[in-house]
Amino acid sequence: MIVNSRVNKIEATRDKDGPGKGLKIKIDIKDVGGKGEDVDVGYEFTAEYLEDVGKIFLAGEITDRVEKKAADEARKMWKEKKEISPEYKLSLLNSINYVASIEGVLASKIVRLPPPIAPPRLTKKE
Repeated sequence: MIVNSRVNKIEATRDKDGPGKGLKIKIDIKDVGGKGEDVDVGYEFTAEYLEDVGKIFLAGEITDRVEKKAADEARKMWKEKKEISPEYKLSLLNSINYVASIEGVLASKIVRLPPPIAPPRLTKKE
């Protein structure tokens, strides 16, 4: 369960007039840490409007509270391999996408870009 989120940096640029032809969203997990049941995840979120119309960039951190064993495993895996288990990563990406899209709406309004609305939740393909 996400118990905290914070945006540390936000940038919005509009390079061209016009609506553009779509939106490409990229989420990078930059760091995993925390203590006890809390997993702190540093991330970067980029919403790139196609045809070079503009871009919204956010860097921030979310805190996810999980069972201590799961938290310890996530931190250990990140420390050793800079990876997160696929199941946990999917949950984190959905949470980051939700939080960053909402924060990005304000930035998009200032530079008159369409809001970077969160697409449907991601699911693992079987």
